[in-house]
Amino acid sequence: MKKAAVSLLLAALAVTVPTWKDVDRLVSEQKLEEASRAAGEIRAAAKRSGNETEETRALIREVQLRTALHGYETAVRFLKEEPWPKGLRSRTVLNLYYARSLVVYSQAYGWEIGQREKVDTKGVVDLKAWTREQIFAEAARAFAEAWKERPALGKEPAASLAEFVDTNTYPPGVRPTVRDALAYLFVELLADSAGWRPDQSNELFTLDFPALVEGNPRASAGVKLDDPSVHPLLRMGAVLDDLEAWHAARGEREAELEARLERLRRLHAAFTQAPDRQAIRKDLASRLPAFRSVPWWAMGQAEFAEMTREAEKPGNLVRARALALEGEKAFPGSVGGRRCRSIVAGIEAPSWQLAAMASDSPRRRSVEVTHRNLPALHFRAYALDLEKRLASARDYNLLPAYRELNELVASGTPAASWSVDLPPTPDYASHRTFVTLPAMAPGLYAVLAS
Repeated sequence: MKKAAVSLLLAALAVTVPTWKDVDRLVSEQKLEEASRAAGEIRAAAKRSGNETEETRALIREVQLRTALHGYETAVRFLKEEPWPKGLRSRTVLNLYYARSLVVYSQAYGWEIGQREKVDTKGVVDLKAWTREQIFAEAARAFAEAWKERPALGKEPAASLAEFVDTNTYPPGVRPTVRDALAYLFVELLADSAGWRPDQSNELFTLDFPALVEGNPRASAGVKLDDPSVHPLLRMGAVLDDLEAWHAARGEREAELEARLERLRRLHAAFTQAPDRQAIRKDLASRLPAFRSVPWWAMGQAEFAEMTREAEKPGNLVRARALALEGEKAFPGSVGGRRCRSIVAGIEAPSWQLAAMASDSPRRRSVEVTHRNLPALHFRAYALDLEKRLASARDYNLLPAYRELNELVASGTPAASWSVDLPPTPDYASHRTFVTLPAMAPGLYAVLAS
């Protein structure tokens, strides 16, 4: 009888571990403190059983709930100070989540963070005191820590992180591994000029731009990725040098091309001077032919077309359209081919705008039409009662608004109607044509075109 009583007592004292359904229910009931405790109990049970995936999942969920309860500062400190599972996958996920939490915090509290002065906190995670520079430096440190494990991460498919990280929607073989996911997330951080020091933003001209475009994996191997004194674009180049060379050595052509495209995209956004952008386009033009046989080449053509489209040079739209047509023709069903088709459609799309004098005389070139890809415009002029509008006006807007214009077209009778043939625009660029008003009685008119 005594043994049975002891067994019953032990059974009564056994702790039931909450489930994720319990956590979700508590969240739906706005009981976030209880939900956080339940997630902590799940994490403790997972740690005892050696289930690192469940432990990682619970730690991230606990941080999310603590963020909702107490704010970013305490939640991120909790994430950093809690013991992490020792497995590679778990540490990689938590480093990525930690870095991303820092960046999101910087974005959410940007104005407040911008008022802070740098204080050395001796390695303690104190977000309430850190400047933007310190926050981004810590995020880069977390990425660099994960980057050390890239040989092993190259063996893991990117989809293995789908539960914790938004997996990309690129075609298979373009950004295929966890190593790729880590590299591109790291690059996104380093390319974000919001985390740069003022001198890093103002002194881009001091960088060796040709070397940055070309890339050099051997030289990049010596770049300290977690060193804030090294310009972020140099660290970005080092990450992409490594990734591009790694895929090239494995014969993974589309992934190799994507690493090159990412480099040129980021540099094209950072360097806006015409000679620099011309050098970027030249590099892309020289490399694309080697990838002509793979579908991702069409994405390279699309990038080339977009960069050419933005170039302030005569005939740029004609050349951009030709590049995009070539990409669409080669791989029409691919992602790059569809993007090329969209570029062509955008360049060929008709467009027009009107501008006019506030007051003018009939038979004068009163209306300026800025147009492209449009053969003709049809005009109507509607007479308005100026004295009535002055008497009824409640503000300074004497001219009819959008809704009134629709009513004019629907029920009003135009005082004049005419059409104008516009000159062709074979360069697909916008041109100006001036339209002469027909003879009309003096008065106030609304001139519409379609």
